[in-house]
Amino acid sequence: MVAGMWNHLPRTVLSITAVLAGTVGDASASTVVESPPQVEFVDMPPQFVDAAEWAIQLFDEAALDLPPIRYVFNGDSPEPCADRPGLRHSVGRVNVIEICTSEMSNATQGMILHETAHAWIDHNLTPERKAAFQELRGWTYWRNYDAVAWHENGTEQAAEIMVWGLIDRPLAMVRINQNSCDELDAGYRILTGQAPLHGYRDAC
Repeated sequence: MVAGMWNHLPRTVLSITAVLAGTVGDASASTVVESPPQVEFVDMPPQFVDAAEWAIQLFDEAALDLPPIRYVFNGDSPEPCADRPGLRHSVGRVNVIEICTSEMSNATQGMILHETAHAWIDHNLTPERKAAFQELRGWTYWRNYDAVAWHENGTEQAAEIMVWGLIDRPLAMVRINQNSCDELDAGYRILTGQAPLHGYRDAC
């Protein structure tokens, strides 16, 4: 589903950068620094690969650069996702997106896009944009699920708004408050500094 480089990314290291480390006598010594693959798929069934590539393509169309991401399919095992269908966490410089459902549906596609949005947000959102987003939305905690409900966390509001702005079909925003079309549009513009890629107004 994704044209260009995304269709041909291997699961091994894509690039190696040689960095000059020092000089011993007349000889130059170099240290090889391995760069993580831009995207990896681990045990992903074809339909889940398609969904991940679709999510990546939306970010590409919006000119929003994603960090290295590893998508991991766990079937119906809930533990890697903290009893949720999906979860993003970091391993070094790589954003790992755990998928804990074997059912492919519109909801699963939306979940994969939501978790991919978390990767973009955590990698790209500046303190200034986060502060502006907080002023706009009024959340107290960026990520503290013990203190507030899921939908009151700033990071979840941000991911849901990114989904709305990017997704290529109308989407009813039922998981966060302040979900009018104008409120979602304003949030997306603060997060990204640009207009929504799609931002369908049919269902908000």
